[in-house]
Amino acid sequence: MPPNMQYVLGIAVIYALLATSLGVLFGWTGIYTFGHAAFFGIGAYATALLKEQAWGPLAFLGMSALIAVIAAVLIGLIGQRLAKVEFAMLTMIVGQIAYLLTFRVPVLQGDNGIYSIPRGDVFGIDLTPPVSFWWYSIIVVAIVMGVLRRIHLSPFGESLNAIRDDAVKAAAIGIPVKSLRLAAFALAGGVAGLAGGLFAQQGSIVTPSTLSFTFSGQIIIMALLGGMMGFWGPALGAILFQFINALVFGNSTHGTLVLGIILLAVVMLFPSGVLGVFARLRDLLMRSRSRQ
Repeated sequence: MPPNMQYVLGIAVIYALLATSLGVLFGWTGIYTFGHAAFFGIGAYATALLKEQAWGPLAFLGMSALIAVIAAVLIGLIGQRLAKVEFAMLTMIVGQIAYLLTFRVPVLQGDNGIYSIPRGDVFGIDLTPPVSFWWYSIIVVAIVMGVLRRIHLSPFGESLNAIRDDAVKAAAIGIPVKSLRLAAFALAGGVAGLAGGLFAQQGSIVTPSTLSFTFSGQIIIMALLGGMMGFWGPALGAILFQFINALVFGNSTHGTLVLGIILLAVVMLFPSGVLGVFARLRDLLMRSRSRQ
């Protein structure tokens, strides 16, 4: 076990929340996006730019989520009339623009990024020690995941699933398709922004890589690896992705290539992800027991 295991676990938990936010779009609503890292990066840079403010870490997370929600609403309104693929291309373009702005806007400091982001304290507990920040991350992610779970099981979540399955039929029975799609996009953007703020606090630095198109692709792979259609699938896929990357290929010069090939094989062989494999095994066991 590497000495930085706690850091790996912390990043895995944050990525789990990020991948779940993508699941709100892909899995719940059927909205395709190729630029989801933009919201993660916006949240991270929001926390970094506000670091001089005498706020608590929870306030920074709230501002990161709010700014990401505003960005998501603006993008959603612009692309409201676009088809699925066209909207996905729009998100990719916006993501690339946000990435390039980090090199053009002086305050964002280009390749150097923004560093010395303080962790602060919550209710008198100093988050500077790694153990304290680990529990802080776990609690924040658990609370947000719990809220998302309740939303997923609510009438709002069921309406999103109806839109995913057939938007025309959903509109025919009175579901406001455009409004709910915009709400889902705002929800996903806000959660991704919050995860970005948590990531900035974790590493105390933010760089343009948090906004890159490559990272957007990694988020999609995380969600596909675990299973896009199940609520817990994207989170499981993100944790597996981070552990495979850190533990198996962390010190390999060709680790990224090998990891990509392995993940591509998994996605091709098991389109429903790891959770889908477990579901199939469970069905086979139930069938064998019923026959016996």
